[in-house]
Amino acid sequence: MKNIWLIFKHTASRSILMMIISAAAAAVMLTLITAPEKKPEENEIGLKFGNSTVRVGIIDYDESPLSEDLKTYFTECLGMETEEEKNYDFQADMLIDRKISAIIEVPQGFYSSAAAGKMIPLTITTLDDYENVAFIEVYAESYMRSAEVISSAAKGNEDTFLKMLSSDVSSGSVSAVEMSVETDAADKVRVAFCLVEGFMMMSMMGVLFFISSMILSDRLTGVYSRTVCSVIKPLEYVVGIGLFGVICCSAMSLVVTLYIFGTNDSIGIPIWVMILVNELFVLFSVGTAIMFALLVKGRQTLFAIDIGYTTLGCMLGGAWFPIADGLGAVGHIAKFLPQYWVMDLVRNMPYDPDFSSLTNICILALFAVLSYLISAIIFTRKND
Repeated sequence: MKNIWLIFKHTASRSILMMIISAAAAAVMLTLITAPEKKPEENEIGLKFGNSTVRVGIIDYDESPLSEDLKTYFTECLGMETEEEKNYDFQADMLIDRKISAIIEVPQGFYSSAAAGKMIPLTITTLDDYENVAFIEVYAESYMRSAEVISSAAKGNEDTFLKMLSSDVSSGSVSAVEMSVETDAADKVRVAFCLVEGFMMMSMMGVLFFISSMILSDRLTGVYSRTVCSVIKPLEYVVGIGLFGVICCSAMSLVVTLYIFGTNDSIGIPIWVMILVNELFVLFSVGTAIMFALLVKGRQTLFAIDIGYTTLGCMLGGAWFPIADGLGAVGHIAKFLPQYWVMDLVRNMPYDPDFSSLTNICILALFAVLSYLISAIIFTRKND
């Protein structure tokens, strides 16, 4: 243990630059997280883009108090403009011409089913105008959740449902608007958290180049040979350097994670799960760094492998964008990368109450164990 601590302190003294870079990366991430959001100038809830108001087409097949309330919600609460032409082809042409952002179809029986305690979903047709579509879908889902709560509370009594509708989900309903704002804010926080997590993984994987290059440099300059010829064993040398990498990256990860969860209560993931997942990823990164350092024989090769794996690994693993199952070979390759399982948990757990983190945690633990097993085999063969 004394020799491991000696190697650890020696590594720390050689790693002033890495610690500064790690601290700077953590500071940048914290600055991005704490940057104040630009307040909209309009009184509506962020539904003006440029100088134009968002327009939606509503085809009302029900013509009921509930469908009228829905239209009032979009116009008076959210400040949108509506096109109520019942001809679908006419509205489809408007959608293609970008005169409206979406077509919302209110099905027949919408009100009667809700009064009976069973909501019929709306049909929303959109193109690829992502910014407007994201807002429209969030607010439509928010209204449906509010209506569903009232539908359940009415217990099949139409008179009770109608009274609650006019009082709770009406055009002036504070609860409906607040729910919309809270839902939209929570989605923004979760999207931002995905980006921060991807950036943090890439920063943590920077330990690959530093740890690997340090071990390789000692091998090439003879420092490693002289060290292991002394009282320090080869295993103690590797453990000491690896321990420094684990502590350095774990500290950066922990600071950022604690700050995010301390300032936001809408992440939707237990903090202990996120800390454990990040720690397993750190262990994998350090184990992989040691493996690379023992495998390669030249600095240029090591540099190419480390940089390539750091960038392409995060890209193929879904750190910057979701990896859909329909991507074929890319989707299959992604599942062989730990980044995929980290981001799968971050993106899906907040929205799926039945999501089990145990699968992702076990797979990440296997990745970490495998990296150290391979490193141990290589290390043993090189020292035999």
